[in-house]
Amino acid sequence: MKFLLIFFTLISLYASQIEDIIKQIPKNSPNYSLALILKNKIENLKYSPTKIDFSVKDEKSYLKAFNSLVNLKIQQTSLSDEIEDLNKKLSLLQSEQDPVSKLQYLYFQKLENIKNRQLKFISENFKNIEKKIHSTLVDISFDTKKAKEEILRLKDKLKKLNQEYETLKIDLQKYTLLNNTTKINFINSILNQNLKKQKDVYQKILNNYILIWSDELKNKDKQTFKTDNYILNYATKIDKQHYNALNKIVTDFEHLTFGAKVLVYNAKKEADIFWKKVLNFINYPLFHVGNRTITPLNFAIFVIVLIIGWFIGKYYKFFIYKLRHKYKISHSTATLLANMGYYTIVTISFLIALKVVGLDLSSLAIIAGALSVGIGFGLQNVVSNFVSGIILMFERSIKVGDYIQIDENTRGEVIDISMRSTIIRTNDNINLIIPNQSFIQNNVINWTLGDDIVRFRVPFGVAYGSDIDKVEKAILEKLKTSDLPIVRRHPTLDVTPYVVFMEMADSSLNFELFVWVKGEYARRPRRTRSKFLKMIYNALNEAGINIPFPQQDLHIKDSVPFEVIVKKSFY
Repeated sequence: MKFLLIFFTLISLYASQIEDIIKQIPKNSPNYSLALILKNKIENLKYSPTKIDFSVKDEKSYLKAFNSLVNLKIQQTSLSDEIEDLNKKLSLLQSEQDPVSKLQYLYFQKLENIKNRQLKFISENFKNIEKKIHSTLVDISFDTKKAKEEILRLKDKLKKLNQEYETLKIDLQKYTLLNNTTKINFINSILNQNLKKQKDVYQKILNNYILIWSDELKNKDKQTFKTDNYILNYATKIDKQHYNALNKIVTDFEHLTFGAKVLVYNAKKEADIFWKKVLNFINYPLFHVGNRTITPLNFAIFVIVLIIGWFIGKYYKFFIYKLRHKYKISHSTATLLANMGYYTIVTISFLIALKVVGLDLSSLAIIAGALSVGIGFGLQNVVSNFVSGIILMFERSIKVGDYIQIDENTRGEVIDISMRSTIIRTNDNINLIIPNQSFIQNNVINWTLGDDIVRFRVPFGVAYGSDIDKVEKAILEKLKTSDLPIVRRHPTLDVTPYVVFMEMADSSLNFELFVWVKGEYARRPRRTRSKFLKMIYNALNEAGINIPFPQQDLHIKDSVPFEVIVKKSFY
């Protein structure tokens, strides 16, 4: 009684508010007629509770009640979307002050209230309605044999409709080319009728699967969880809303029948669905190369084969370096074998990966031709370094372990030669990464190309008036008794040390000591030269030979007059 009183009070308030708004509009205005139409619509808006016929007596009435439940679920989803849309309209009209906009606001406001009441009723009663329809299962006798026969018949009909549809599409293309508008419109209308018939057939097939599923549900048959896949599959053929509603109701009915066990069955079902999704994903076409479609699975296989090839190449390099110590292979030879084998394995792996994926290797020629332009412009230096690396590996003018000098301040030992660059470790233990083309295009001094024996020139000077022969003798005798790292014998080279008088300079008589060194001393030029300079200094001191220093003589002529003025200052 109280609710009715509130309801009629609201109606009277709406009515008086509408009348006040209409009075603001002149009767000769075009908006007056629009206002009367809106008034009529507002007055005719009434809430009517949703009704479902639960008088389930047989298979036919059960199917009708079940489909009503599906429609109720669809309505629930639609109401939520409609209310959201109405809220947007109300927010826009709220700030408007003209009479027509105010009437529109009242109309949408009343419509929103009605839809909210409908949504509330469905939300509060849906579970009870589900349970009530589910409880009727035990009293219904389902003719599953007839349903299966009907499904076969309907599928045959659907096949014919699909064939008819494809034929009509071919005819449509033909008349489109001929630009025959009459025929195009006629065929389009038949196509629409065909699609409508297909949808009706899908709905009938779906109804029969619902009957079969309901019978399996009634008997608690595990086959239920397979049949619901057919239901959901055909629901997608109708529309998305139908699928979402059926998915919810089917799950609820299975929970009501199987209880906690449904979790186990659904887990298996979800696993199957997940696996199907995985299969669909890995077989999804990403792009085409020629006539071959590349999928994520193909791409994954391609990457895996490349990774396996990379690991084999790395193990090959490790194996070669291990054999080096066993069979006393030189470091440079081992590096050459390791690098060339590694790049060969990686290249072969790349070709195998292409073949495994199913790509025709002859298509590489087309790809290479397309890339050649880009390589010629953008990758010119990269290719140049790559080719230079191959030349260095085979020519062996520079090998791993060689001591080289690029310029006055850049020298060191080669520790690795790769396809793009060479790594040099200086005496300061700094690694320099130098592009390979620098060694091909520029002058490079290789101190240890043939062997590791190098001749050093150590310059020194003595004072004017020194005995030249005594200087030479003192240095060579001291050299013989020293433990300095000199080469004393060689099968092909004359390694006898000697002293050469070079010049008479401004302040000294300049000499050079020529000696041969090898091994680590050849790779440490400054340190080695320091050792020899110490020896020369000691030898000259012991022999009493003066080591010069810069000096100048100043001559003053007596004939040049000059005067010295001394100024005294007192403080």
